Amino acid sequence: MRFMALLKADKDTETGVPPSAELIAAMGKYNEELAKAGVLLAAEGLQPSSKGAHQILRRQAHRH
Repeated sequence: MRFMALLKADKDTETGVPPSAELIAAMGKYNEELAKAGVLLAAEGLQPSSKGAHQILRRQAHRH
């Protein structure tokens, strides 16, 4: 099973302002605990959504 931790987008995350030192320290401690437990697969960062592509997926009802 895989999990992803995200920060909710706001004006700071969308303009590339990095997280506070306290948040980075807490995330580092959490990642260390996951690594020690043998469950951490990766810890890459993500880019602001303003740098990415947007997709809208529409689900069509199946007709029988």
